[in-house]
Amino acid sequence: MKKSILLFLGGCLLVNQHFAQAPSAAFAPIKEHLERWDDVRGAWLAQAIQAMAAKQAIPDRTFPEDFTPYEMLSMIPVSERQDLRQMLLENQRVASSSSSQTTDYDVFAALLEHSFCSRTFGRSYGDPHLKSYDRATYSFQTVGEFVLSKNTNGLFEVQTRQRAQDENFSLNAAVAMNIAGDRLCFYAADKPDDIQQTPLRLNGQPIQLQGRSYYLPHGGVIRLDGRNYTIAWPTGETTVIDVRSSGARGFVNVTVGIFACDRNQYEGLLGNNNGFSEDDFNSRTNMPRPNNIAALSIASAYAFDTRDAAQINTFAEQEFQAYLAKNFAEDWRVTDLTTLFDYRPGTTTAFFTDRSFPRIHMNISQMNAQSREQARQRCAQMGVPADEMGGCIFDQGFLNIAPNVPPTPNVPNPTGTVLNKVERPALNNNAHTFAEGKHPANRPQTIDKPDANSGKPQSQDKDNSISKPTEPREPASPKPAQSINPKPSVPSVSKPSSSPTTPKPSSPVAPRPSAPTPKPSAPSTPKPSIPAVRSGKG
Repeated sequence: MKKSILLFLGGCLLVNQHFAQAPSAAFAPIKEHLERWDDVRGAWLAQAIQAMAAKQAIPDRTFPEDFTPYEMLSMIPVSERQDLRQMLLENQRVASSSSSQTTDYDVFAALLEHSFCSRTFGRSYGDPHLKSYDRATYSFQTVGEFVLSKNTNGLFEVQTRQRAQDENFSLNAAVAMNIAGDRLCFYAADKPDDIQQTPLRLNGQPIQLQGRSYYLPHGGVIRLDGRNYTIAWPTGETTVIDVRSSGARGFVNVTVGIFACDRNQYEGLLGNNNGFSEDDFNSRTNMPRPNNIAALSIASAYAFDTRDAAQINTFAEQEFQAYLAKNFAEDWRVTDLTTLFDYRPGTTTAFFTDRSFPRIHMNISQMNAQSREQARQRCAQMGVPADEMGGCIFDQGFLNIAPNVPPTPNVPNPTGTVLNKVERPALNNNAHTFAEGKHPANRPQTIDKPDANSGKPQSQDKDNSISKPTEPREPASPKPAQSINPKPSVPSVSKPSSSPTTPKPSSPVAPRPSAPTPKPSAPSTPKPSIPAVRSGKG
């Protein structure tokens, strides 16, 4: 017994040593400045920045707010942030002499720069229609899983799964994200397991929000605002998941917020954020779209008959949509090694892919004039902005989808937030409680660990036994026979190891449904084991 107590105390000391690791020479004066600003919040912020640089889970919050590291930094008065900016300039020589790896100084510099930047937003909504960061708009009537947006720093990625509504229309059925190393998925439909009471999966495990927010291990926060979920990155980016419905099928609109100062650091369907909309439809290798598409549009301007001009415009638009649905879409389809989604055994990303979709490319010029005008009036009444008017008319006229105004992310406002003094640190990770009728599950947690040779994820239990998944392959039929649950190949996206130093969601909960468990979508697919449900704040 005495030996166990000593081991426990030793573990506590290791925890304190982990989060009290010495800052780099360049970051040390910044850390002191943060602690002078607020001895509790500033100390946590400095420790969180050090953890982010080491790609480790951040320490527990010791104050009442649910802020991310970026949001906490934004609460520092502008004058003090300007002083810190000047400190960065003065310390550049010290910082440049450090190692080539990302340091606490580098992380702080990026967060501080974001605090002076304006935001820009990209959207995937309705059929879906897309609006890039640089305000290019287009329809993307496709079926499959795609990179919506990805930062080249490896800390930010959003993927969408588009599923067919009928032969010609598709909707966003799921969203998967890399949030600084945490893999979070939202499933409006086609959940990867038999857990129906929550749409969220964190690193493959179901989670449930009992309050209005949920802490992610690496510093992000999930916030529920009405029916909208705002996902806040520790570095300041946001994604708003707007839960919608069309008939009996649920879908989501996705609004991604990034910083305008991160020029040309993005790729995916929402463009590169370089300030120019003209190249947002280029191929992945930056090859411009085919010239004949532009030529068709130019030809319509010289047509003498207005009816001929309208026909040429309609044909040009359909040709452009075909290019987007085939060539452009293929550039941004995810693979079994790059996907962030969860899958039932026996399915892969190919199960959700249909390259023959759509059968016909629809556009608003094919809508009768009366329906088009009624849809336009409805969209205008609901306050839809001009750059989304075409997509709104399309959805309202063809699918009877209600107009959707771009949502505002649920993030704290620095000018309207008062930080009362915290007399002493107090943990703010809320004691986890089990939902009614549920009990802790006595089963090992699964840790996604990349294979050192191939870079592919392995499944490792707490007893360190590793089972390497079977190599994925393209299924020959709509019901793939091979059993696989691919995870992203990027090590930073995998679940952190379980240790006393890691703040994480609450203990696993084994659900006990009152209704019979629904069958998987494919009758021949073997039924997976039911994962645990974590609830409360992480």
